[in-house]
Amino acid sequence: MPADPSRMTRRRALLGLAALPFCAAAAPAVDQAGERRLKLYNPHTDERFDDVYAVDGGYVDDATKRLDWLLRDHHVDVATTMDPGVFDLLWLMARRYQVAKGRRVTINLHSGYRTPETNEKLRPEGAARNSLHLQGKAVDLSVQGYGMVFLANHAQAVASGGLGLYWRSDFVHLDTGPKRVWYKRF
Repeated sequence: MPADPSRMTRRRALLGLAALPFCAAAAPAVDQAGERRLKLYNPHTDERFDDVYAVDGGYVDDATKRLDWLLRDHHVDVATTMDPGVFDLLWLMARRYQVAKGRRVTINLHSGYRTPETNEKLRPEGAARNSLHLQGKAVDLSVQGYGMVFLANHAQAVASGGLGLYWRSDFVHLDTGPKRVWYKRF
Protein backbone atom coordinates (compact mmCIF):
# COMPACT_ATOMS: atom_id res chain seq x y z
CA MET A 1 0.00 0.00 0.00
CA PRO A 2 1.50 3.40 -0.96
CA ALA A 3 2.19 5.96 1.76
CA ASP A 4 -0.33 8.75 2.31
CA PRO A 5 1.29 11.80 0.57
CA SER A 6 -0.52 14.21 2.92
CA ARG A 7 1.01 12.61 6.05
CA MET A 8 3.89 14.58 7.54
CA THR A 9 6.75 12.28 8.47
CA ARG A 10 10.15 12.97 9.96
CA ARG A 11 11.69 12.25 6.55
CA ARG A 12 9.41 14.76 4.79
CA ALA A 13 10.10 17.36 7.48
CA LEU A 14 13.85 16.88 7.09
CA LEU A 15 13.68 17.07 3.30
CA GLY A 16 11.86 20.38 3.59
CA LEU A 17 14.35 21.64 6.16
CA ALA A 18 17.28 20.67 3.95
CA ALA A 19 16.17 23.29 1.44
CA LEU A 20 15.85 26.04 4.05
CA PRO A 21 19.42 27.42 3.87
CA PHE A 22 19.01 27.91 0.12
CA CYS A 23 15.80 29.90 0.37
CA ALA A 24 16.12 33.58 -0.41
CA ALA A 25 13.01 34.52 1.56
CA ALA A 26 13.26 37.43 3.95
CA ALA A 27 12.79 37.05 7.69
CA PRO A 28 9.14 36.64 8.67
CA ALA A 29 7.46 40.00 9.11
CA VAL A 30 5.93 40.80 12.48
CA ASP A 31 2.68 42.75 12.36
CA GLN A 32 3.30 46.21 13.76
CA ALA A 33 -0.30 47.13 14.58
CA GLY A 34 -2.13 45.77 17.60
CA GLU A 35 -1.11 43.71 20.59
CA ARG A 36 1.30 40.78 20.63
CA ARG A 37 0.64 38.36 23.49
CA LEU A 38 2.65 35.34 24.63
CA LYS A 39 1.64 32.35 26.74
CA LEU A 40 4.83 30.72 28.04
CA TYR A 41 5.84 28.18 30.66
CA ASN A 42 9.28 27.45 32.07
CA PRO A 43 9.21 23.85 33.39
CA HIS A 44 12.56 24.31 35.17
CA THR A 45 11.24 27.09 37.41
CA ASP A 46 7.48 26.42 37.21
CA GLU A 47 6.95 30.05 36.14
CA ARG A 48 4.46 31.34 33.59
CA PHE A 49 3.98 34.40 31.42
CA ASP A 50 0.62 35.17 29.82
CA ASP A 51 0.59 38.81 28.85
CA VAL A 52 1.04 41.40 26.10
CA TYR A 53 4.71 42.11 25.40
CA ALA A 54 4.34 44.54 22.46
CA VAL A 55 1.77 47.07 21.31
CA ASP A 56 1.67 48.78 17.90
CA GLY A 57 5.30 47.93 17.10
CA GLY A 58 6.72 48.98 20.48
CA TYR A 59 7.79 46.68 23.29
CA VAL A 60 6.22 46.95 26.75
CA ASP A 61 9.15 47.55 29.16
CA ASP A 62 7.64 45.78 32.17
CA ALA A 63 6.72 42.75 30.06
CA THR A 64 10.14 42.46 28.41
CA LYS A 65 11.82 42.62 31.84
CA ARG A 66 9.57 39.77 33.03
CA LEU A 67 10.38 37.82 29.86
CA ASP A 68 14.11 38.41 30.42
CA TRP A 69 13.70 36.88 33.90
CA LEU A 70 11.62 33.95 32.62
CA LEU A 71 14.33 33.20 30.01
CA ARG A 72 17.16 33.51 32.55
CA ASP A 73 19.83 30.89 33.13
CA HIS A 74 17.82 28.88 35.68
CA HIS A 75 20.93 27.00 36.81
CA VAL A 76 22.32 30.14 38.49
CA ASP A 77 19.36 32.59 38.39
CA VAL A 78 21.17 35.09 36.17
CA ALA A 79 19.26 37.07 33.53
CA THR A 80 20.29 39.25 30.63
CA THR A 81 18.48 41.62 28.29
CA MET A 82 17.19 39.27 25.62
CA ASP A 83 17.08 40.24 21.96
CA PRO A 84 13.43 41.27 21.41
CA GLY A 85 13.57 39.33 18.15
CA VAL A 86 13.49 36.16 20.29
CA PHE A 87 10.14 37.26 21.73
CA ASP A 88 8.89 37.88 18.20
CA LEU A 89 9.96 34.38 17.11
CA LEU A 90 8.02 32.94 20.05
CA TRP A 91 5.00 35.05 19.06
CA LEU A 92 5.23 33.92 15.43
CA MET A 93 5.33 30.29 16.60
CA ALA A 94 2.32 30.83 18.87
CA ARG A 95 0.41 32.60 16.10
CA ARG A 96 1.02 29.75 13.64
CA TYR A 97 -0.29 27.24 16.16
CA GLN A 98 -3.30 29.42 16.88
CA VAL A 99 -4.16 29.65 13.19
CA ALA A 100 -3.61 25.90 12.64
CA LYS A 101 -5.47 24.71 15.73
CA GLY A 102 -7.91 27.53 16.43
CA ARG A 103 -6.74 28.18 19.97
CA ARG A 104 -3.85 29.68 21.89
CA VAL A 105 -1.11 27.28 22.95
CA THR A 106 1.43 27.32 25.74
CA ILE A 107 5.05 27.32 24.64
CA ASN A 108 7.46 25.49 26.95
CA LEU A 109 10.84 27.19 27.37
CA HIS A 110 13.71 24.74 27.76
CA SER A 111 16.58 27.21 27.53
CA GLY A 112 17.01 30.93 26.97
CA TYR A 113 20.00 32.89 28.21
CA ARG A 114 23.01 30.90 29.41
CA THR A 115 26.00 32.09 31.38
CA PRO A 116 29.41 31.01 30.02
CA GLU A 117 29.76 28.61 32.96
CA THR A 118 26.42 26.91 32.27
CA ASN A 119 27.13 26.75 28.55
CA GLU A 120 30.46 25.05 29.25
CA LYS A 121 28.73 22.49 31.49
CA LEU A 122 26.28 21.77 28.64
CA ARG A 123 28.99 21.27 26.00
CA PRO A 124 29.02 17.46 26.43
CA GLU A 125 25.27 17.52 25.66
CA GLY A 126 25.86 19.40 22.40
CA ALA A 127 25.91 23.10 23.36
CA ALA A 128 27.94 25.14 20.88
CA ARG A 129 31.05 26.90 22.21
CA ASN A 130 29.86 30.24 20.77
CA SER A 131 26.15 29.62 21.34
CA LEU A 132 23.80 32.53 20.76
CA HIS A 133 22.23 31.60 24.11
CA LEU A 134 25.27 33.40 25.61
CA GLN A 135 24.14 36.63 23.93
CA GLY A 136 20.43 36.33 24.75
CA LYS A 137 19.61 35.69 21.10
CA ALA A 138 18.33 32.10 21.28
CA VAL A 139 15.58 29.96 22.78
CA ASP A 140 14.92 26.22 22.94
CA LEU A 141 11.22 25.39 23.01
CA SER A 142 8.45 22.88 22.62
CA VAL A 143 4.68 23.28 22.47
CA GLN A 144 2.47 21.51 24.99
CA GLY A 145 0.39 18.75 23.44
CA TYR A 146 2.07 18.67 20.01
CA GLY A 147 4.70 16.34 18.59
CA MET A 148 8.07 17.04 17.09
CA VAL A 149 7.07 16.84 13.41
CA PHE A 150 4.35 19.46 13.90
CA LEU A 151 6.79 21.60 15.93
CA ALA A 152 9.55 21.29 13.31
CA ASN A 153 7.15 22.25 10.52
CA HIS A 154 6.05 25.44 12.29
CA ALA A 155 9.58 26.30 13.41
CA GLN A 156 10.79 26.03 9.82
CA ALA A 157 8.13 28.50 8.73
CA VAL A 158 9.10 31.18 11.26
CA ALA A 159 12.89 30.66 11.44
CA SER A 160 14.65 33.80 10.27
CA GLY A 161 17.99 32.81 11.81
CA GLY A 162 19.17 29.52 13.25
CA LEU A 163 16.94 26.48 13.45
CA GLY A 164 18.04 23.39 15.33
CA LEU A 165 15.98 20.22 15.64
CA TYR A 166 16.55 17.99 18.66
CA TRP A 167 14.36 14.95 17.92
CA ARG A 168 15.00 12.75 20.93
CA SER A 169 14.76 15.68 23.34
CA ASP A 170 11.56 16.92 21.63
CA PHE A 171 12.46 20.57 21.25
CA VAL A 172 13.59 23.07 18.62
CA HIS A 173 16.14 25.85 18.85
CA LEU A 174 15.37 29.22 17.28
CA ASP A 175 17.71 32.21 17.23
CA THR A 176 18.12 35.64 15.69
CA GLY A 177 21.58 34.93 14.23
CA PRO A 178 22.56 34.01 10.67
CA LYS A 179 20.28 31.62 8.76
CA ARG A 180 21.36 28.00 9.23
CA VAL A 181 19.82 24.60 10.06
CA TRP A 182 21.06 21.60 12.02
CA TYR A 183 19.68 18.35 13.31
CA LYS A 184 20.56 16.36 16.43
CA ARG A 185 19.20 12.93 17.24
CA PHE A 186 19.89 13.08 21.00
